[in-house]
Amino acid sequence: MHLLAVALTCALTAASPLQSRPDLSGIWVFNQEKTMQPGPDGKVVLAAMLGERVVVQQTGTAVTLRITFQGDVVVAVYDLTGAESKNVSPGDITVLSRASWKGDRLVVDSTSESTNDGKPVTVRTSRVMWIDKAGDLIVERTGTPASVVTPSRSVYTRMPQK
Repeated sequence: MHLLAVALTCALTAASPLQSRPDLSGIWVFNQEKTMQPGPDGKVVLAAMLGERVVVQQTGTAVTLRITFQGDVVVAVYDLTGAESKNVSPGDITVLSRASWKGDRLVVDSTSESTNDGKPVTVRTSRVMWIDKAGDLIVERTGTPASVVTPSRSVYTRMPQK
């Protein structure tokens, strides 16, 4: 009987995923009111990091963001298998990224080139995305150099499905 219980426990453990990942898919709109609430550090930085509206499509291997910003749509695809992703930001800026799950949060670490005071600089950012208890999509960004990357936090509300 004890052997059967051990075998059943092993089978159930092997059949269940190690950790379920939240599905970020949906149509999300920037929520200025919630973004204006101080983050964990007590600071408020108003930044619609994913534009006014973002459509997220998530599969087991990739997350695609269709970001609407000032009437234009920018598409970014992030590989979830550990491979590097290459996207182009407005201004024809090449951005190299790696995305990975840290618990229930998607972390996107990116590198690009920019200028600061007329000098070339390498920009490194980390964006962390997750769904909070209220069902909102939270996006937090940090990075270097501090003169180019302002730490910020954005809140997006999911549009109801029709």
